[in-house]
Amino acid sequence: MVDRANFFFDFGSAEGRKNAYRAIVQARPTHLNNIYLATQRPELLLKRTQLMERWARWEISNFEYLMQLNTLAGRSYNDITQYPVFPWILTDYTSKTLDLSDPSSYRDLSKPIGALNAERLKKFQERYSSFDDPVIPKFHYGSHYSSAGTVLYYLVRVEPFTTLSIQLQGGKFDHADRMFSDIASTWKGVLEDMSDVKELVPELFYLPEALTNVNFIDFGTTQLGGKLDSVQLPPWAENPVDFVYKHRMALESEHVSAHLHEWIDLIFGYKQRGKEAILANNMFFYITYEGTVDIDKITDPAQQRATQDQIAYFGQTPSQLLTVPHLKKKPLADVLHLQTIFRNPGEVRPYVVPNPERCNVPAAAIHASPESVIIVDLNAPAAHVALHKWQPNTPDGQGTPFIFHHGKSVASSSGGALMRMFKGPAASVSEEWQFPQALAFAASGIRSSALVSITCDKEIITGGHADNSIKLISSDGARTIETATGHCAPVTCVALSADSNCLVSGSRDTTVIVWRVHRTSASHSRNISDPMTSSGTPTSSSSGNLANILADNSRRRRIEGPMHVLRGHLSEITCCCVSSDLAIVASCSNSSDVLLHSIGKGRLIRRLVGVEAHALCLSSRGVIMTWNKSKRRVSTFTVNGIQIASAQLSSIPGNISCMEVSVDGEHALIGISSCMDNDGTNNTNNDLESNENEAECIYLGANSKSPNNSLIIPVPSICFLDLHSLKVFQTLKLGEGQDITAMALTKDNTNLLVSTIDKQLIVFTDPALSLKVVDQMLRLGWEGDGLSPLIK
Repeated sequence: MVDRANFFFDFGSAEGRKNAYRAIVQARPTHLNNIYLATQRPELLLKRTQLMERWARWEISNFEYLMQLNTLAGRSYNDITQYPVFPWILTDYTSKTLDLSDPSSYRDLSKPIGALNAERLKKFQERYSSFDDPVIPKFHYGSHYSSAGTVLYYLVRVEPFTTLSIQLQGGKFDHADRMFSDIASTWKGVLEDMSDVKELVPELFYLPEALTNVNFIDFGTTQLGGKLDSVQLPPWAENPVDFVYKHRMALESEHVSAHLHEWIDLIFGYKQRGKEAILANNMFFYITYEGTVDIDKITDPAQQRATQDQIAYFGQTPSQLLTVPHLKKKPLADVLHLQTIFRNPGEVRPYVVPNPERCNVPAAAIHASPESVIIVDLNAPAAHVALHKWQPNTPDGQGTPFIFHHGKSVASSSGGALMRMFKGPAASVSEEWQFPQALAFAASGIRSSALVSITCDKEIITGGHADNSIKLISSDGARTIETATGHCAPVTCVALSADSNCLVSGSRDTTVIVWRVHRTSASHSRNISDPMTSSGTPTSSSSGNLANILADNSRRRRIEGPMHVLRGHLSEITCCCVSSDLAIVASCSNSSDVLLHSIGKGRLIRRLVGVEAHALCLSSRGVIMTWNKSKRRVSTFTVNGIQIASAQLSSIPGNISCMEVSVDGEHALIGISSCMDNDGTNNTNNDLESNENEAECIYLGANSKSPNNSLIIPVPSICFLDLHSLKVFQTLKLGEGQDITAMALTKDNTNLLVSTIDKQLIVFTDPALSLKVVDQMLRLGWEGDGLSPLIK
């Protein structure tokens, strides 16, 4: 569905399914304009979507690719009998530390589970060669690598699988000794047990709750008298969150990337059936394969039901997607777009953009796309807007690894005449480079840096207006395209989802509002008149009533809403963030906990009890990073409220003024400035809590002797952190007085743009990246005068 909900329909017969599909196609839904009347075979869909080629170029992760293959092969979270199947990745479940650079830590992905143990494989081969039946074809394995029982085995600790397990076992749990209790012993079982060749489920790569007895269920007692509770983890995993993180790291590692195609050949590819499957010791009981039994041709209802049950519970082999060997993934060194500032942080260098008076800094917000940089200054909401052109990772021939063209100033900008009245008659240099200013009456006392968001279409959304509105502003002339109202008090913070389709705004009225942003062509936005007066939506807490009121008007509006009004905070909202992929809004205020709401229904999902935050951000992997100004602590949590890590600034004055998370959700950047906030207010706080009792706490010291386990971090500076552990792996030092007001990371993680309070715009990048880009251009046969000064 458009709101990312999904449903699974079982029509009972192929004819029913065909009729329903035909009806959907004939209705011509607007969002399904590229489907065909005839359902395409899975292997054709794989070819059309170019998924394999994108994976080979490292454009999608191993996890995402396996999920896509599972979906194409007919496997779904909504069908327990055909659940997504994932491979066992590791063999080391006994060491104290896990070495992901050691190939011996990994399972051989070229062999099915049943062939990993040579001694056991001989028995399977003997069974295959001696089996002789006129009806049933030969097979190696009597059990399957993926079945309803396998799914319930791994997920018994979370609903609805707990209830389904009880139903499967006839009203009670299986014996505790046979249940999932220890990862190491489960791995030992799949290597040695003749009736156990199960692979994994995707949850073991992202859901720590599957390993924890979160619902405090009584699973019974083992023969040794031990109570079955949470899953016992390998020594190298500190807790379930750490296990899932390292397990996912292993899945995305270079070693697995180089061999994953071999496992795909066995499960979805040319070694799934036929001669190649026999050679690979990969033959299963015939009824598990697609197309071997035609249910509709069985006339006896009892026999038909028995066959269906046998297929459902025995396990099913996915649809075959490939009949030729799968592509290999490119070596990591050859993949240009993965050479980011996080991969080689020691080589990152600062480059100050010349003529800072033409840059419109200090900035409240920066947006960097591959062809332009938009900078909104600190006067938000009545802010100046500058649109600069640039080419990142392209040497300019004079030692700078990017080309930067300053935007043109507009002398007759909105409010320009008024500003000249107060400045006096003499036109200064900065006056000539006065950028267009958005027209606004600012509400007093609102922090400006959180009031601005910039969309993918290079339009600016601002809050902080005295009329309690949010405004959509064009970047090319700072014209107000649209105004929307929903709050009863001025907006204190705004945030956009990564795809720019979802906007959230927090206010002094203690509410958070979810809006839908409709993207449009540039020509359309130019035709919309200004509308300080035209487009305010009536304030209401009922989204149902608003839907009726705005039924006609909302189709023409760019900002539609309020879609939901989210309550639960007790004071002014200080920060909010939103993710369309996770369908979550996170928000915080000075006097209440961090709250998580759903985008779809606007319901409160979770309250992070006791977590006070003054700023937060949300990663694409569902990690929430919070900054507590009074306790001077950075913390990370899962979306289910489990704390992952905590780090503390030392007692020397210093404040986090900016936080940014990389697109892949693995790294974070924090800008540490002196105790002055962006709006000039002093943030010194002498009432600091010590955190000596927390062994995992990392101290981020600042310019003085700190405890032995601390790191000396200068102020001002930018720290590169691993988002899982909050360990600092690189620090970029700035000059004295260069407090950071805004940061922007390019989508490919190759350039970091930083605005400082002393009106500098600094670009941090690895100069080697631009040379690699030029080298690739030359290898592709690209020619041009622009490259001639670079080729020595």
